[in-house]
Amino acid sequence: MSKGDTAVVITLSSSLSGTYQSATIAASEYTDKIFVVDSKSAAIGTGILAELALELADKGLSAKEIAERLIIERENIIIVAMLDTLEYLKHGGRISKTVAFVGGVLNIKPVVCLEFGEIKMLGKARGSKQGNNLLVSEIQKAGGVDFSKPVLLGYTGLSDVLLKKYIEDSGALWKDSGKELDYTVIGSVIGTHAGPGAIAAAFFKK
Repeated sequence: MSKGDTAVVITLSSSLSGTYQSATIAASEYTDKIFVVDSKSAAIGTGILAELALELADKGLSAKEIAERLIIERENIIIVAMLDTLEYLKHGGRISKTVAFVGGVLNIKPVVCLEFGEIKMLGKARGSKQGNNLLVSEIQKAGGVDFSKPVLLGYTGLSDVLLKKYIEDSGALWKDSGKELDYTVIGSVIGTHAGPGAIAAAFFKK
């Protein structure tokens, strides 16, 4: 860093990784210059927190002010997702082999959320269309989307076809956003547990 520079460092949730602790130790000699923020999230959840930080910087807030604002705003981040298969939850020991087998036979699509770094089940649906409807319902239950702040959608695997289908099915949820929906591939940390074909939404609740 050059003299006078400041920085905000946003890390993966401390419940998932030691990155926050390592960054805090590294920045300990520069407490008035480098501000480390535990996102308490992952993947696209951390992404929207970083986008918000950039917006605050553009508004002229200092690094310290941005870090303080992010610590407040991170509590409003919601990540909900629909998984295409139960197999990877089975491999991760989160459900039994029997439940995974029955779910596969019945074409069950679990809808989950990421809470403090842990994947939690919100509900199950038969088929993708019902799954999309349940995903929309869970977003509404969470309090709705604050479109004045960043929103980011994500998917796992090699294709975004399922995500585009979800965007089409849930058009009413996004039509008044006044912005184009951004989306990206979800990384391996969360993708390993979700498996291919998962779709997710990260947003700040109202």
